[in-house]
Parts: sequence; C-alpha cells; structure tokens
Amino acid sequence: MKIKSIETLTLAVPLDRPIFFATRVVKERDLTVTRITTDDGIVGLSCVPIGEPLSIAAIIERKLKPLVVGEDPLDVERLWDRMYMEMRRDRKGAAIRAMSAVDIALWDIKGKYFNVPLYKLLGGYRKRVPCYASGGYYHEGKGLKGLAEEMELYLKHGFTAVKIKIGAVSVKEDIERVKTARKVIGPDVQLLIDANNAYDAPTAIQVGRALEEQGAFFFEEPVRPDDLQGSQLVADVLDIPVASGELEYTLWGFRDLIGNRAVDMIQPDATVVGGITEWTKVAALAKAYHIPVSPHWEQEVHMHMVGAFPNTLWVEYFMREIGVRMEDKIYADFVVARDGFLDIPDKPGLGIELKSEAIKKYRIA
Repeated sequence: MKIKSIETLTLAVPLDRPIFFATRVVKERDLTVTRITTDDGIVGLSCVPIGEPLSIAAIIERKLKPLVVGEDPLDVERLWDRMYMEMRRDRKGAAIRAMSAVDIALWDIKGKYFNVPLYKLLGGYRKRVPCYASGGYYHEGKGLKGLAEEMELYLKHGFTAVKIKIGAVSVKEDIERVKTARKVIGPDVQLLIDANNAYDAPTAIQVGRALEEQGAFFFEEPVRPDDLQGSQLVADVLDIPVASGELEYTLWGFRDLIGNRAVDMIQPDATVVGGITEWTKVAALAKAYHIPVSPHWEQEVHMHMVGAFPNTLWVEYFMREIGVRMEDKIYADFVVARDGFLDIPDKPGLGIELKSEAIKKYRIA
C-alpha cells in the first residue's frame, strides 16, 4: 500500500456569537482539513483547528507532500522523522501543526487498514472514557446569571467535572464567577479553572490562593506558555495543581516542562504537539514522572488517546449547545457524552466523517 495523494482544505467557520478570552476576541474558528488517499482507496482524514490554516496548508502542500507521497502510510515513525528533519528549522508553530495534520491522517489510515478504532490500535485501555464539560466562556451580556445557567445545564447532563475561563476581567470579578460556579455545582463536582495565559507569576499566585479556597481541581495556563520559570514558581508555591501544555510542541518541549517541574499535569494536543505519533511519546514521558495527562480540545481525536493510555484523566468535552467549536458544524456525527462519559464508537480509525455541504459553505481555500 502506498500514499497516492494528499489534499488540503482550509475552512473559516463563524461562531454564533463572539467569545472573549483573556488575550483575544474570537469571532470565527479556522480549520485545516487534510485528506490522504492510498492506492488501495483508503482515505485518512485529519482536522487541525485554530492556528493559521493557510500557512498549515501551504506547508503540507509544498514541504510535506513530496516527502510522503509514494510511501507506505503504515510507516508512521519513519515518516514522522522524515518530516521533522525537513522542518527542524521551524520547530514550533505552523510547521509542527502541519506535521500533526499529516500524522493524524496517517493513523486514521492505519486504523482503517486494520479495521479497528484508533484507541484499540494504540493499546485499548478502555472503551468508555471520562470527560469534563469545558465552557464558562465570556460572552457579551452573559454575566453571573448566564454562567449559573450554563453550570446548571452541565449538571442536568450528569457531568461530574466542569471548566470555566478566567483572566478577561478583574481578579475580583473573576473570583465572583468562580464562586458562582462553585455554588451551582456544589462541593462534589470538580471545578477546573483556565486562565489562558492571563497573568504574570505574582498575580497567578494571588489568584491561585483564591482558587484553592474554592476547591478548584487544577489551574490551567496561569502564565504565558514560554514563561517556564514563572510556571515553575507558581507550581512550586501553590497547592492547587498547575496544568499546561496545549501550546507546547514535540516531546522535547514537554521534556522541559516536566523536567523543570513547571507543571503538575500536562495537556498535550495531538493537533499541535506533532500528531498522534508524538502524543504517545509525551504520554509515556508523563507516566515515567507520575504526571497525569488531560488532553486539550478535539474530543473526536482525544477520546481515542484517553481510551488507549492509563495515565489520562479526561477528555475535554464541548457541548454543542454552547457553540464554541467549529467542528460541530462540519462533522457528520456528534459523539454525545452521557453522565460524564463518552463511549468510543466502533468505527475504524478516528471514525470522523465530514458534511460535504458544510465544507462547501465554509471553505476559503
């Protein structure tokens, strides 16, 4: 079996309403779709969200496509190394995201070739995986009442862990938001907090102390992703675990995070870190250090990773009702969480299919 062709599509999907983060406002989501076709007719698919889709697609078309077309798609390790050696001068950002897109599509082919879901191909630790409800975003006019209603929605659907955002308003206002969420969900539901790189280390410590009083389970991205020493200080001072890594690239990036004790748990994203091939190495490294793994975003991919590895905590799950993901508008099927768990479908590979009409509607290149 050989790789016959690679096709990339770039999409821009408008959100129903803008989302406010600590560092930016998001009105639409970008997506790079990669299709790899073999001479046996198997099609591997990947969808890389966020990032700059035109750059990612250009790298795949100009740099990576010549390296993999004509090769055996099952040779994921050799192809990963070949791509990395070509892209090693650009060891972060769009270059590694482009590699991630190709690698994930190769693993999709591999699962389809052996006719098994990806999680079984990777180890098959569990079919039913725990997930938390990720939300608590800022919206115009939402306020504490809107946040409370959102938390009630998660309780209604049986979630035992929820996540909310902080960092876009004053510390005082954000602590009120945290208190509101805790009051609604009660003491027995885990409360996760995501600052999206909002603070310097001293402010993060101040905020972290308040989060400890509310029994928060972890404090995600309290400082900027390249502030290794700041994260190290925050993790050392606070009792609440510090989580990070959604913007980290390759095994070597996580080696530095973990080796410098800058995190208590990691959040690798297969669409960022270098694909599934590299994600598995990061998970193995974390296991050696007794560091739990809670992957970031893309529930359709990461349910397989959580299903394959024992040192994983949750899938980050986004309910369709809150309208923050573009994938909800382009995937043919939506995997529904029940009582805080996802049952991984038995479809081979990733089990992802796209709506052709949505691709036509949102395609920009």
